[in-house]
Amino acid sequence: MIERDAAGFPKGSGIFETIRTENGKVVALSRHMRRALTSADALGFALPDEESLRKAIIGKLEEESYPVGRLRLCFSPDFYDISHDPYEEKIDHARINFYSTSVTGSLHKKYPYDERLAILALAQQEAFDESLLFNNSNQITETATANVIFRIASEWVTPPLSAGILPGVMRALAIEKCGVIVAPIHISQIPEITSGLLVSSLRIASHISHIGDMALKVDQESEKLVSQIRACAQPDSIG
Repeated sequence: MIERDAAGFPKGSGIFETIRTENGKVVALSRHMRRALTSADALGFALPDEESLRKAIIGKLEEESYPVGRLRLCFSPDFYDISHDPYEEKIDHARINFYSTSVTGSLHKKYPYDERLAILALAQQEAFDESLLFNNSNQITETATANVIFRIASEWVTPPLSAGILPGVMRALAIEKCGVIVAPIHISQIPEITSGLLVSSLRIASHISHIGDMALKVDQESEKLVSQIRACAQPDSIG
């Protein structure tokens, strides 16, 4: 029996991937595994062989089936762990605040995940859904658990990896297939933001209605981008 922390992660440390499932199918599994392989290689350990892992995932999805689920793959040098839980869709319009302290980001999705979950919990205590983070150069990076895309001067923009952000799977799809550009966003540009989206592997894409007290537009253009990203994130069978 694997001992877990309060957030459901195995005790210890490692990397993880959180993946959306729909009726036994998985969204962008190959992209998640490429990211995990890159992180494991950079951190000096190997992942299980592909066929064993595929069979384990299929077995878990057959054992625990949900209309929409959260598949979590955790890897460490000593073991790997697979869990699958029902996922409740997040609200469509999110209110986010601005986290008051700069946060050092990572190219690798690591557990324990306590720091990010604590930031999220603090935002929720203040009646927000997420917190917008920034780095030591006062550049916007991401939120506690999602990448961000903002409309600035008629263009959809997401911060670069060099700002210190996780290379999100949905973020990559938005860049490759939906016309989102990559550029630094300084906190002084917040008044120029007219619309915004949170993108992550579970929520896919959802609107930001407010940054603090500043209301953002949820209009035809933002609805169009949400639809485009969701169309690129269709689940596939791995059986």
